Amino acid sequence: YGSDVLFLRVLGQPVVVLNSVRAAVDLLDKRGANYSDRPRFVLFEVMGWGKTLTFLRHGPDFRTHRRILQRSFQKGSIVQYQALQCRETAVMLRGFLDGGPGGGWDKALRRFATAVVLGIGFGIAIDSDDDPLVQVAADASYALGHGGAPAGTPVDFFPFLRWLPRWFHDRSLRFARDWRWAVRGLHDRPFEAVLALAARDRRRSLIKEMLDQREAQLARGETPELTHDDIKGAAGAVFAAGQDTTWATLLVFVLNMVLHPEVQDKARRLLDEVVGRDRLPAFSDRPRLTYIDYIVQEALRWCPVSPIGVPHRSLADDVYNGYWIPAGSFVYANARAMTHDPDTYADPDAFNPDRFAPPAGGDGDGSGGGLGEPFPSGQFGFGRRVCIGKHLAEASVWIVVASVLSTMRIEKARDEHGNEIEPEVELTQGLTSHPKPFPCRIVPRDERAAELVRRAET
Repeated sequence: YGSDVLFLRVLGQPVVVLNSVRAAVDLLDKRGANYSDRPRFVLFEVMGWGKTLTFLRHGPDFRTHRRILQRSFQKGSIVQYQALQCRETAVMLRGFLDGGPGGGWDKALRRFATAVVLGIGFGIAIDSDDDPLVQVAADASYALGHGGAPAGTPVDFFPFLRWLPRWFHDRSLRFARDWRWAVRGLHDRPFEAVLALAARDRRRSLIKEMLDQREAQLARGETPELTHDDIKGAAGAVFAAGQDTTWATLLVFVLNMVLHPEVQDKARRLLDEVVGRDRLPAFSDRPRLTYIDYIVQEALRWCPVSPIGVPHRSLADDVYNGYWIPAGSFVYANARAMTHDPDTYADPDAFNPDRFAPPAGGDGDGSGGGLGEPFPSGQFGFGRRVCIGKHLAEASVWIVVASVLSTMRIEKARDEHGNEIEPEVELTQGLTSHPKPFPCRIVPRDERAAELVRRAET
């Protein structure tokens, strides 16, 4: 239609889709007070996500949860998690070695993403790839990604359906009821593990801070600000926002390294120059490794993990560029359209980290001669609903990308005759999007790299 703002009605519900960064910034950022609400996600309530920040309606609970989480995940605050991220990256590399060339790499990636968010949210250490809590997280992740689009299933439009007998339910509502146990397990099992410890024995974590605050208020005879459900929901939000999205972005990275060995080679030369071969990359190297940032940003752009985002809801009537937007409209920021806008990105479907490099002259790391295109916007949302953990997620992906490329080679898998298997590029659809399973090999660059991984501090 030649417009970056689309309007439609679904069963009488006004829906607005924003297809450009400019429109999203104008409405969701600059007029954020009017677009900070969410629709009621009845399906996610049935599933058990009701106290999770991502899905909370605008109001006191939303403001309280956002304040708590914002304090821990501001750009300057996430430095406290770097030791955990580096340690879990070393464990992941060890997992690549132990799993062999073609097996176990996906499990090692999943374990990394799970260990980081459970360590930060709950102070729980994951001892192995087979730790039961990894499966708890994987089950909840599956439930989150496969139930249906937020505010886009029949029960979201007709809430009374949830109270009808099961034979009246559609696939999405049956799925939500059948997988409610997985979401309950994510909220209850880590929380109970922490609660079972004496206060002095609890590791530093988000949940420890909230429990300590609650217990101090009770000791003073005050009404605690947070209930146990609030604490479970806030810690669960760290998981919901960080585990699946980090894992999905790492899958995008691995797939594109299989398809683009020249990107690996270029990154490896830079890593050898800056880091050398006798240690793993560290966050202190980041200012001199801008090409690694380009790879991370291109992974986020090429496949935004939440392609159409979680809808906002307008609180009052509004007018934008002559378009009337009624109160109560569902407003989607179409990240897929924004990150693949041909007016912003040349050949947007291609994976090309050099698109972000300066056009000429370079920036001191040998990555000049690029297209000078901007880093993507929209993959973490907008306005007062922007993902609080975006800086943490980018840092987690960065340290993995740098460490893997410094020590490993990512190759095409081979069949029984030794022929390379070309992976199919196919993405899942739903609340989150990531590549469907594909074969590949992750092997050490050489024995020197393998020995470095074996010696790494875990």
